[in-house]
Amino acid sequence: MKKRNYSKKYVKTVKKAIRLYKVILPCAFVLLLVLGFLVSLIFPLRPKFSQKEKRQLAAFPSFSLSTLFDGSFFRGIDAWFSDTFPFRDGMISANERLEEMRGFGDRIYGLNNEVVDIPVAPTTDNSENGTLAAESTTGEEKEPTVPEQLGEVTQNLSNMKIVGNTAYSYWYFNQSVADTYAATVNKTAQKLSGQAKIYAMLVPTSIDITTSDSLREKMNTGDQKKGMDYIFASLSPQVAAVDIYKPLRMHRDEYIYFRTDHHWTALGAYYAYEQFANVKGIKPTPLSKFKKESFGEFLGSYYTNSNSSALEKEPDELIAYMPPYKTTLQYTQPDGRVVDWFLVNDVSSYPISQKYSAFAGADNPYTVIENKSKEKGETCVVIKESFGNAVIPYIAGNYKKVYVVDYRYYKQGFVQLAKKVKASDVIFINNVSAVCTESLVNRMNAIAV
Repeated sequence: MKKRNYSKKYVKTVKKAIRLYKVILPCAFVLLLVLGFLVSLIFPLRPKFSQKEKRQLAAFPSFSLSTLFDGSFFRGIDAWFSDTFPFRDGMISANERLEEMRGFGDRIYGLNNEVVDIPVAPTTDNSENGTLAAESTTGEEKEPTVPEQLGEVTQNLSNMKIVGNTAYSYWYFNQSVADTYAATVNKTAQKLSGQAKIYAMLVPTSIDITTSDSLREKMNTGDQKKGMDYIFASLSPQVAAVDIYKPLRMHRDEYIYFRTDHHWTALGAYYAYEQFANVKGIKPTPLSKFKKESFGEFLGSYYTNSNSSALEKEPDELIAYMPPYKTTLQYTQPDGRVVDWFLVNDVSSYPISQKYSAFAGADNPYTVIENKSKEKGETCVVIKESFGNAVIPYIAGNYKKVYVVDYRYYKQGFVQLAKKVKASDVIFINNVSAVCTESLVNRMNAIAV
């Protein structure tokens, strides 16, 4: 290749530009760090709640001599400083966009797996575990139909499909993870044998309940009914299975799931509570006894993850049912701070993306609820992720005390908790995506002690 000759003036200009670049780049970097540090010192800019993560952020720790000497005060400051950095949600969103541009990221709920055949689990004696009772309550009634959706405009985003003004997340079965979940529930039953009855409620997602039949047949997603049947068949006779699939299908033409969020509504959760009461053999509190309240428009996780204009144009409505009984609720935050709260909180003034936090104090490691309308009664422990939140206000009416563990954040053993509080019941309320997600099930199994 012929060597190219440059003029001395050109070479001198390039070298000067390189020297200038070597000075400007470090200075700009240092300036950016200083600017970020100064912004971090502006306390009013520090958020207290993350809309993206749907959780309370770390609070500034309370000072005491004991926390000073054991080092927890400074660890608390470090956690608060990093967790509440100004513009946190905006930076998280920007990072997600960059990840998508690079071809990475899976922000939508579910797993990136292929649809697999779901095997039939070894049969167990279900005469004692509630499965037969759960199936017999709905008889042979015909399921209602839902409006046809094949003509709707659709949009596919990662593991989510938007059909008109409604979003759905795909679901995939993972046999090994499902086996671990069943083993965790069975282990809990074995450890609490003679003290507590164990109930397992699996919550289907909207894609298997409220989609039109013709659209559902064309969607490349797993069969949740088969997956739930596999898990229920894997449970020991000591566990009462609360099968809510059919009861929800019998109400599939009602507003039982949000359109812009992956959760169910308070109405859907009530129908699940009814089925739990049937399996337990108690009388559910009639829905007519609750006061229906609207807390305004709600745009949930599907909208947050997609920024879909179709979802934005038609928000959900956050409807709650205020309980007829008097309760107290205390939840413990990740930083250890204990907060007095409400069983159902009026979230009318909350940001539009945060309103699912109306139920049971939202997602906290540990919550204690006492029913003041009962002089005495049973005690239960609920093991849940966020789907359980909307069911807990109903369950609280049938117990004197309810201890709630969100296994994603709780750091103690929930079996030991059940023994300590002398719980008569332990209720697992878990959605079908969670019980097929390895990290979540492994976390639950680790604290089943």
